[in-house]
Amino acid sequence: MAKISGNLVRSLRASGAAGGGRRMNTWQSVRADVLERIRTREWPPGELIPTEQELAASLGCARATVNRALRELADSGIIERRRKVGTRVAATSARRTVLDMPAMRTEIEGMGARYAYALVSFNAHLPSEAAARALQVSADEDLLLVTVTYSADGHPHCCESIWLNTRLLPPVTRADVERQSPHEWLASKVALTHGRFSILADAAKGDCARHLGIAEGTPVLTIERINWNDTTPVSFARQFYPPQHRLVSED
Repeated sequence: MAKISGNLVRSLRASGAAGGGRRMNTWQSVRADVLERIRTREWPPGELIPTEQELAASLGCARATVNRALRELADSGIIERRRKVGTRVAATSARRTVLDMPAMRTEIEGMGARYAYALVSFNAHLPSEAAARALQVSADEDLLLVTVTYSADGHPHCCESIWLNTRLLPPVTRADVERQSPHEWLASKVALTHGRFSILADAAKGDCARHLGIAEGTPVLTIERINWNDTTPVSFARQFYPPQHRLVSED
């Protein structure tokens, strides 16, 4: 019989005691509970956490519910799951240096072009489905949505929509991002530990289609980016580039 670590036993007992008979019937509530234990260091980086079956029993829910919650956390890089080994909290403590974010200013000036930035909108909004999932918030929780544009030598280069979880960030005002991009503001205020990028094709719409000078529904190169402070996602951005844009990367 495998021996269960003392930390694991204490975590399970604490879960049962804290629950007081409370049942968690949604994967979102299970995810929130697991995330809180990670944030408070009840389960520190590298710690092996309880199994799906043990969590389901202690939280009073179906194992499938726990599985969905853990899959979401694994997809976000918060935990690491390995067959026959178990689930561990991602060892992010070794990556607590400030994330070196490639700035749009650097990208454009690196092309030998003149950089220009403009703030389009700055408003509180209920999150899109993608933003709620990326920032791990509920659909009825207001976030700050900032839309900006970048140009190179006067030509549209990129339109970007950035969702910020202001509950986890220093106060930000419209004036803070009038002359600098939200990413530049964020990098100066928060120790960003890592980021996650996705590249896809999507349809341009609304402000971004208008500022890129293309018809709504035009397929464009889209880059999604989530920035993290340790185990907490603090921003989610979608960058839209005009047709014919070429993405170049060098090793």
